[in-house]
Amino acid sequence: MSKVLDGIRVIDMGTFQAAPFCCQILADFGAEVIRVEPPGGAVDRELGPFAPNGENLAIPLYNRNKKGVTLNLQTEAGKQLLQELVKLSDVLVTNMTPRAVRSLGIGYDSLRKVNPRLVYASLTGYGQYGPYAERPAFDPVCQAIVGHMYITGFKDSRPTKSGSSLCDYGSGLYCVIGILLALHQRDKTGKGQEIDVSLLDTGVSFMEAVFAQYKVSREIQAQMGNARPFSAPTDSFRCRDGWVYMAVSTNRLWKRFTELIGRKDIVDDPRFATGEMRRRNRDYVNSLAEGWLADKTRDEAVSLLAEAGIPAGPVNTVTEAIVDPQIQARGMIVEIEQPGIGMVPVSGIVVKMSETPGEIATPAPGLGQHNREIYQGLLGISEAKLAELRENGVI
Repeated sequence: MSKVLDGIRVIDMGTFQAAPFCCQILADFGAEVIRVEPPGGAVDRELGPFAPNGENLAIPLYNRNKKGVTLNLQTEAGKQLLQELVKLSDVLVTNMTPRAVRSLGIGYDSLRKVNPRLVYASLTGYGQYGPYAERPAFDPVCQAIVGHMYITGFKDSRPTKSGSSLCDYGSGLYCVIGILLALHQRDKTGKGQEIDVSLLDTGVSFMEAVFAQYKVSREIQAQMGNARPFSAPTDSFRCRDGWVYMAVSTNRLWKRFTELIGRKDIVDDPRFATGEMRRRNRDYVNSLAEGWLADKTRDEAVSLLAEAGIPAGPVNTVTEAIVDPQIQARGMIVEIEQPGIGMVPVSGIVVKMSETPGEIATPAPGLGQHNREIYQGLLGISEAKLAELRENGVI
C-alpha cells in the first residue's frame, strides 16, 4: 500500500530526542529517512535507558523505519558527500547550534545553493537568533526557563519538570508540521525554505493561558499538584485499590457528579454554582469526591463515572498501562525485533489514516548499515572509492 510521503527523501542529522522523533514520524509515513552519524556513532547512543547489551533502548523507537549511514563532517570529503546527498534529497533536519552549522559550512545558505528545492529544518534549543541562540540546551532547561517547572508540582515543593520530555516531543511535532507546510509550499513555487523550531518556543506555547492570566488578571498560577486551576473536583483521588483521576470541569459535569454521588441537594447551592465558586471551595468539593470513592475499586469507580458521562480513568502504573485494553485496541504498543536486543515495545502510529496509514516496517539501523546502499547505490561511488573513504575515516 502506498504511503503519503512515498518519494520524499530526508537527511536526519539529529541527535537526542526532538529531531530524531520528528524524522521518525516522517519515516512512519513513508519518507526515506537516512540517519547520518559520525563513524563512531552519535552521542545519543551513549544515553539510557540501556538494554542488557548496553544499547540505548530509545534507539529502536526514534530510529525505526530509517536507513543509517556514517559520515565524518569534520573532513572535506565528508562535507562533499553530504552535498551530493543533499542534491538528491528533499529535506534535511539538524539540531546543531547556529555556530556549529556555520563552522562546518552546512547551513541553509550554503546548501540551498546545492539544491534550491531543499527544505532545511533547524530544531534547536533556542532557535536561530536571540541572546540564547548559541547556548547548549536540554528539555528540562527549557521547561525551567519558560516557567513550566515553576507551576508544576505540589504546593511548596521544589520546581518540578514534567515526567516526559514535553519540549522535545512537542518540538518534534512542530517541526513535522513545518516540514509538511514547506513541502506543500514547494509544490506551488518549486523552492524550498528554512524552518526554525526551538524547544524554548515550544515550551512557551505549552504554557496555555498562564501569561494572559498574569498580565490581565494579575494572578500567578501556583503549584497545584494534579489539580486543575479552574475546575473542581478535578484531581487524582484514592480509592480502595489505587488511584483514579476524574475531571468535573463544567457546570453540566458538576450536575452529573452531584446526581451520581446522591447529593442533588447541592447542585444549585450558590457556593458551587460556577466553576469559580467551586474553585474557591475546592477543599469541600474534593472531600465529596474522596468520600464517594473511598470504598470503591478503581474499575468500579471508573465505570460509574463513565456511565454518568464524567471523564475519568485509572492512574496506571507502567506495567498496567502497557496492557491497558484501550491502548492495546489502538495498537499503541508495538513490539519490534531489534538486532542485538530482541523484542522491544515501542509506541505505535498515533495518526490513523484510512487510505495511507503509517507503518512500523523495519527496526532501527545498525551503525553505518546502509553505507553501501546509499553511497554506492544512490550516489554511484565505486567499491574502491568506498574503501578509500572508509580507510580515511570519512565514513
